[in-house]
Amino acid sequence: MPSQPTRTSVVRRIRWTAAAAGFLVFAGAGVLGAPPVERTQNAVADSLVGLWIDSAGSMDTYHRFLTASFTVTTILFDTLSGRVKRARPRYVWVRKGPHGEEARIERWESSGFIQQGFNGRDQSWAALEGEILPDTAKDIREALYVSRDVFYWFGLPFKLRDPGVYLSYLGLRERPGGAWEGEDEPTQLYHAVGVSFGDGVGEHQDVFTYYFPPGRGFPYEVTYVEEGRTEINRLLCGATGWAGTHPGSNFLYPSVGRRDWITVSGKRTKALTISDVVINPEVPQERFEVP
Repeated sequence: MPSQPTRTSVVRRIRWTAAAAGFLVFAGAGVLGAPPVERTQNAVADSLVGLWIDSAGSMDTYHRFLTASFTVTTILFDTLSGRVKRARPRYVWVRKGPHGEEARIERWESSGFIQQGFNGRDQSWAALEGEILPDTAKDIREALYVSRDVFYWFGLPFKLRDPGVYLSYLGLRERPGGAWEGEDEPTQLYHAVGVSFGDGVGEHQDVFTYYFPPGRGFPYEVTYVEEGRTEINRLLCGATGWAGTHPGSNFLYPSVGRRDWITVSGKRTKALTISDVVINPEVPQERFEVP
């Protein structure tokens, strides 16, 4: 896996890209009449995401990943005491299948054993104790979103190169809220990259912003606004949250190791951890079919 870019090389590349983008804007505005702001934003954003992909091992790493199994544990915290209120594991399998990205998620609830899945060919599905749930059930309504969500986060940063994913550079900004209690990241300005999606891409049109510390290939914080809402969700990933690598057949694959939901005031409310990761296990197609 390629080594992490140095601070000097990262900053130099960003500055060079910004300068080059500025030249293209000038030329485009004078000759083609292209909107200068949009062209500058996309060039710098592409550079920052490109550095992230290079830091994670290049697109070749993502092409070599075909299947994975892992555990996603949702941890809920009491904001006053900071203590864990609840921890719920979900057991996940993902696969690049013949009809697109496939996922299967299993978990236990008070109601029983829940399964959700999507195979890229049939309608997403959910079952309780092996019986398919009616279309009105909450687990059915959420099945496609959940199936795509586990693949999206496991596929970052590479999935930001998918068709229909739009990047924009939002400038140097402070993070939108106070520091998380206990974090050691110094207060500074971050390169902010906005991510939005075209029609038909994803189940919801959420809007994301990634905050890159100058000189680092990996973002420190991600925020998103859910479709139809205005409040900001803050996800603190930190320097090591993206950097975990897991044995594959003959290579290492990076994945998001942990996401913490942080309030504007810096209180932690929830965390998602990814553990027990296996890259390219034998996962039969039957696992993704409707029971």
